[in-house]
Amino acid sequence: MESNSGYREKMDALDLIMNALKDHEKRLDEISYRLEQAFKEVKTGEPSPTEVAQETKIEEAPPRKRAPQVIFSKWSEFKGTCQNATMVAFEVEGNRFHVYTLVDEGVFMYEETLPHTTFKVVEEPSSFTIDKDVMNHIDAFQFLIEGKLKCGLTLSIKSSRTVFKETEYLFELNYNLVPDEVKTFLSRELGVLKDKIVEGKITN
Repeated sequence: MESNSGYREKMDALDLIMNALKDHEKRLDEISYRLEQAFKEVKTGEPSPTEVAQETKIEEAPPRKRAPQVIFSKWSEFKGTCQNATMVAFEVEGNRFHVYTLVDEGVFMYEETLPHTTFKVVEEPSSFTIDKDVMNHIDAFQFLIEGKLKCGLTLSIKSSRTVFKETEYLFELNYNLVPDEVKTFLSRELGVLKDKIVEGKITN
């Protein structure tokens, strides 16, 4: 009985060794095949069948579609289109205020010209005349009176006066755009959480 048991254990151990050798042989065959293909590629300049298949697969992949950028000049239309946007960004570039939104992978932008920072006032006997080249639109007057942009965003304004001539004065406006106040305004108007609103730009 003991001799039979010992014989069986030896046979089991031998089977394990044989199986391990077979697995090792398969791995060597696979490595040898890969080396062969790599050598052929270097020698002939042609890609291996695996690489050809991968390249073909990449070429056949459909291009990702993105919606074109739309620029709004009316805040009401922009506001209606961009409710609950995924992301909102804002910036002042030159003399223009920009708001960007990301909606369904489409980028939308609202832009508005900021008011002139300087204008000339002429004092007459019974009135004052403001430089017509500067105040050529009713929105400029409305901004001076209310301190709000057309979109409804309020800016704090400070003005300074310089005597240009005896009866002429040069006024300079400095408006302050506070980021946290802008975020609060955009959050309320567009229905977006403040942590989804950043200073910057969203590009297509």
